[in-house]
Amino acid sequence: MDEAMARLDEILSSARRAEETAAQWSARRFTGRADGGRIVATTDALGVLLDLSIHPLSRSRLDARRLADEILSAITRAERDAESAMPRLP
Repeated sequence: MDEAMARLDEILSSARRAEETAAQWSARRFTGRADGGRIVATTDALGVLLDLSIHPLSRSRLDARRLADEILSAITRAERDAESAMPRLP
């Protein structure tokens, strides 16, 4: 019985650590940049776009297709950072 209780305590402790790790990760923000840093996208840990900043220089010098490509690039970089930062649970 003592062995079973010790194992249960170990499982509960591991679950608490996993929950804490997931909570810390999910609160983080991730940033991707494009067009020399003039386009900045910020996502949450799940890759949801929270903010997009486009410098006026990018707006004026890039045509619509290139601007769209650069915006997508910034968002994709932020999403990749979020994915690579995801905690790997045992």
